[in-house]
Amino acid sequence: MDLLNSPKHFRALGRQLKEARESQGHNLAILAGQCNLSVVQLTAIERGDTLAFARSQSSLLVALQAYARVLGVSLDGIEQNLDDEIQIPEFLKKKDRP
Repeated sequence: MDLLNSPKHFRALGRQLKEARESQGHNLAILAGQCNLSVVQLTAIERGDTLAFARSQSSLLVALQAYARVLGVSLDGIEQNLDDEIQIPEFLKKKDRP
């Protein structure tokens, strides 16, 4: 999962999981218990902050999978849509020169 190596993608994933949680009306404290994670860890995922999982990448991946599973969200579907969210400003785009 390349999301763990790209802070921008991880933040986008966190935003999408937060939107899914809010649209379903879930409470963070209740979800934390269902995911076997802390509220701090779920909040860190939603913010795209990997420091709460600094000890090992595998625990971050396990936490992401647990959170997505409890929300009924497919990580694969989210990963495919992340590139659509990356916007490059016009002034940074390569221009064709005559």
